[in-house]
Amino acid sequence: MTITIDWKDFRFWYKDMELSVCEIYPTIQGEGFLIGSPITLIRFQGCNIYCSWCDTKYAIPFKEEVKISLEEFLEKVEKIGRKHLLLTGGEPFAHPYLGEVVQILISKGYFVQIETNGTLWQETFEKLPRKGFYISLSPKGSVNYRTEPRILEYTDELKLVVDNQLTLDVILREEFLPLVEGGKLILQPEGNKEKFVQKSLRLIDELLKRGYSARLIPQMHKLINLP
Repeated sequence: MTITIDWKDFRFWYKDMELSVCEIYPTIQGEGFLIGSPITLIRFQGCNIYCSWCDTKYAIPFKEEVKISLEEFLEKVEKIGRKHLLLTGGEPFAHPYLGEVVQILISKGYFVQIETNGTLWQETFEKLPRKGFYISLSPKGSVNYRTEPRILEYTDELKLVVDNQLTLDVILREEFLPLVEGGKLILQPEGNKEKFVQKSLRLIDELLKRGYSARLIPQMHKLINLP
């Protein structure tokens, strides 16, 4: 069953809600299948795991001082005026009100893309309009690519960072195979480094031999010097 509630109800229920958000700014989506799209990037502060090559390490620790009210958050998003929102981090699902925030944003006409490591899930998403949100799942080697099983059912793209740790066996794990077979696999060379570009190409060759495919998509925003 899909939830549809007027924003006035949310304003009453969640008037005291605070969100740990450290950045909100307009840019271009630089990763994944939606690359090149004009977006408002919303970065949540705090992540439940640690990756050595993370390029936003300042967003890993949870910090009380970055909290803003729901009203202030919505005002900033509305002022920028872009309808495609990217929720990233940190880890968005590590924040208890994420589902309610996405519900509010969808009710106000936004398309919400969420970048997540996939280790967490919130049942609220199972009741939201499916066309209103898009999940970019990027499992991490630092936790052996562990994912919450329910998030796999809602994943729109599987974005695996190609680093020293990623292998073909990981890509073809039982839990990832339906996404690979569905054409949802993206290989993203870590840091756009040449050695990982070459490794990505080799992995794609191996996938093709087995009847699968993948797209190699680098971090475009870094290539054109966008944040």
